[in-house]
Amino acid sequence: MSEKEEIRPAQITDQDGHPYSAEFGDIYASRQGAVGQALHVFIKGNNLPQAWQNRPEFVILENGFGLGTNFLTTLKTWREDLNRSESLHFVSIEKFPVSKEDLLRFADPDVASETVELVQQWPDCVPGVHRLYFDDGRVVLSLYFMDVAFASKKLALRYDALYLDGFSPAKNDAMWKRSVLTSLSKFAKPEATLATWCVSSHVREDLHNAGFEVQKVQGFGKKSQMTVGIYRPKFSHRRSQEVPYSEKYPDRSLLIIGAGMAGAACACEFARRGWKVTVIDEGRVAASAASAIRYAIAHFQPAGDENLLFRLSRAGFDVLKEISRDFPEYFHLNGLPQIARDETEYKKWERWFQNNKPFQFPHNFLRLLSREEVSDLIGYGTSYGALLHPAAGLVEAGRFVRERLFSSGALCLFNTRVSSLRREEGKWVAYGNAGEELARAAVCILCPGSSLLKIASDNVPVTNWHGRLSLLSGEEFPKLKGAMTGPGYVINDGDNWVGVGATYEREGASMEEREAHRQNAEKLHKMFPNAVFGTAIGFYEGIRSAPSDRLPLIGSVPPGFLIEGFVSEKDSVNDTLFLNTGMGSRGLIFSDLGARIIAAQVTGEPYPIEKDLLDAVNPARFLSRT
Repeated sequence: MSEKEEIRPAQITDQDGHPYSAEFGDIYASRQGAVGQALHVFIKGNNLPQAWQNRPEFVILENGFGLGTNFLTTLKTWREDLNRSESLHFVSIEKFPVSKEDLLRFADPDVASETVELVQQWPDCVPGVHRLYFDDGRVVLSLYFMDVAFASKKLALRYDALYLDGFSPAKNDAMWKRSVLTSLSKFAKPEATLATWCVSSHVREDLHNAGFEVQKVQGFGKKSQMTVGIYRPKFSHRRSQEVPYSEKYPDRSLLIIGAGMAGAACACEFARRGWKVTVIDEGRVAASAASAIRYAIAHFQPAGDENLLFRLSRAGFDVLKEISRDFPEYFHLNGLPQIARDETEYKKWERWFQNNKPFQFPHNFLRLLSREEVSDLIGYGTSYGALLHPAAGLVEAGRFVRERLFSSGALCLFNTRVSSLRREEGKWVAYGNAGEELARAAVCILCPGSSLLKIASDNVPVTNWHGRLSLLSGEEFPKLKGAMTGPGYVINDGDNWVGVGATYEREGASMEEREAHRQNAEKLHKMFPNAVFGTAIGFYEGIRSAPSDRLPLIGSVPPGFLIEGFVSEKDSVNDTLFLNTGMGSRGLIFSDLGARIIAAQVTGEPYPIEKDLLDAVNPARFLSRT
């Protein structure tokens, strides 16, 4: 079992009114008061609030979230400061996440209202990075639910202040190992500060060797001393000389090519940061290509190990769930049965739950249903049992995309084709078919969907797949509501429309209509052996574009990735041209995750996923193999 897979719920008991850890035999905070300790040790110890005042953003990294008192106290302090930074990013590592009940049970009265806000968004005990948003997104809490030894190698951020708040080295030495402290130091900005209640000589020595100038100062309560420090390494990293994005992009202008799911996601993500956004699309309206589908299914791809697709799709699904709160009318996340392809697959799922692999699935995250249970749930006899995704379901995709793009306030140019891009005077300039200038901006994001194949070089293994969804009369399945997936999928909007599908046909080699319907009927029968396909009344069809490894293309465009006629190679040697595309049939899950990855890359914010996942979606991954 890997370091990352070992997370488990914290076991907390009440010891004379103080939260006590059964794992480590220690209390969670000073008996003299958790908020008082947070204010003295971590706020004052990191020269806050002065350090964040009048800055565009401020990033704090914490090792040991516990009951969240340090975050909640920091949030309250930030809110009360009239000169606070424009945004606050708080990143915390925790191997033993607490429950919602314990957060409320041991809430400090001084941060009671903040605790309620935290509990309203508190994630399941599932490995990975979980993002919570406060104050209209100006405060972002990123929870790394994983072992610190793993997290310290996978962080994707640079911090201004470091909170070291694990249990004592005598109780939990893993939090204070030299390798951990050395790894955490590598993410510090020049002059970053640190604070901890710990004054252990080996901890102070390891911090000093990692580049921090440390000293003892007055402690809190019965602890006479604590440790503070400033990051001043003997040898500076090249990345320390990076120009702040506010200076790099003073006009905050963005050009997006493509008005589908990915383009709309990017428009919203940058618009809420105050950027001026222009979107260009060949269609007459937003979501005019594959994103126009009436309904799409939203769910992550489960697995028996922590593979890349499982982790990426979980991260993307979490982002989509968070966004759904702002657009509830388009989301019908009432649960999704995933029916097994055969008995072998169902037996494999049973082993996951019996062995808690890759981790113990929370009840509201994933459930195993017998054939009888799933048949009772949906009203039809199924071939095999199913996995139930309680939080998954249907999204009115086309309407959702159009509403999002409209709400972003972006300037949209429809019925407009971009024939080439050029870098001129520090801006990306889009030119039309006749060589006319269409728009210009400091940063450009390409969201071409199936048009990627037209502009990608031959070195990029991208394929377009023609997909067809057979449309049936709603009378064919009167009991079937919502959606099901498995060997294929079935969608019923509850009105007068049922979709069954879908085919995967290489573009340019599409099958005849009768054969497409036959294949979709076969998928239906694998899930529901007694179902009658009935008469198809038509198709919904679209083109999906996907790389050979089935993972999206998100990040900076590397030299040689695009054809010379679209972008010259000398212009593409630049960190201001990005891709958010290549998502195949998972555009709904990956579009917003991609937008947030690119926003972090542009602004220097902490990334929403781990470094190895960033590498997995980096467009340069294919060119590095050639």
